[in-house]
Amino acid sequence: MAKTITLGELKTGDIVLYTPPPGKEGRESKIICFFTKSPVSHTGMIAPDHGYAIQEIPDGASCITLPEPGTRKLYIRRLEGEPDTSVVDTIAMKYVEEKLPYPMSNLAFLGLYMLASDFIPDSLGGSLFKNALKVASYELMKLINKHTHSGTDEPPMVCSQFAAACYDEAAMTYGPQYKIHYNEDVSTFANLLRKIIDQLTEEEEGKTYSVALEENHPLLGGELGEDEADMHLQNLADHLEQKQNEAQDKVLLSKPEKVSDELIASFYQYGKGLLKLFGNKTEYPDKKEATPEEIKSVLEELLRIQETFVTPGDLLSKTTNLMDMGELVYTASEIAPYWNKNE
Repeated sequence: MAKTITLGELKTGDIVLYTPPPGKEGRESKIICFFTKSPVSHTGMIAPDHGYAIQEIPDGASCITLPEPGTRKLYIRRLEGEPDTSVVDTIAMKYVEEKLPYPMSNLAFLGLYMLASDFIPDSLGGSLFKNALKVASYELMKLINKHTHSGTDEPPMVCSQFAAACYDEAAMTYGPQYKIHYNEDVSTFANLLRKIIDQLTEEEEGKTYSVALEENHPLLGGELGEDEADMHLQNLADHLEQKQNEAQDKVLLSKPEKVSDELIASFYQYGKGLLKLFGNKTEYPDKKEATPEEIKSVLEELLRIQETFVTPGDLLSKTTNLMDMGELVYTASEIAPYWNKNE
């Protein structure tokens, strides 16, 4: 029988990991699960009032009631040694008060989760992958523009990074017992970056990569309509679900021996946007072609900050000092008082 934990057994600061919500609302979350090879797509931390979780949402860090029972599975992870993790929540509440922005407007970070996979299934289809990445790039650029004009120097964070960052800050302030430790499998993103860098190092002299963006690409000032973006994401979600249902083991584990030039160019284009927001703030020029060394400089900088991009799946199963407390179970009557407080 699977391990479970009740509301009354929760501790302030416990990490809660969410499976995707049902229906169309969970479409992007399911894509994240696919590319991170994990059943969970979102993260929060249990608040002092245990019917709530502190998490990042589009409006910023917030204290949100746990979902209605039966709509999503929630898994609880707790730090070994069980230090007083209420101090972590104190740190998190500081971000709630500041409304630190969350870069998930229509999933700007879908591109990161796509690129973070250590395999690119041959069956995905180039156009589906490319179109979904276009959507992600467009949302990333909107995020950069919004953040640039927001008047804050604090970079936004993804949901799982928010929990990890609060624990890291507690470790720096209160001691190493609050540091989350990850195993060697934590970053498939880093694994693929290293693979590409090694491949670029072996390229013949004079090799260049076409990194020109389409004339109507949003990065060059074009417009991507909401309907078009929605269509691309839905096509990708439908395709992934179809392939999973058909032949999961055979199809989804198919790996090309080399990373394609198109994917390398996608890393370069998308990586420049990530670095502008999270990394060295360098303004990388738009150009039609790039040398292996130019692309390597971007990828090596991404590799330097790769720990920034902790995924929900990492927190679920790729740490060495988070205990599995089981699936959170509660009834509608138990959670109702917390919903009533929000009314």
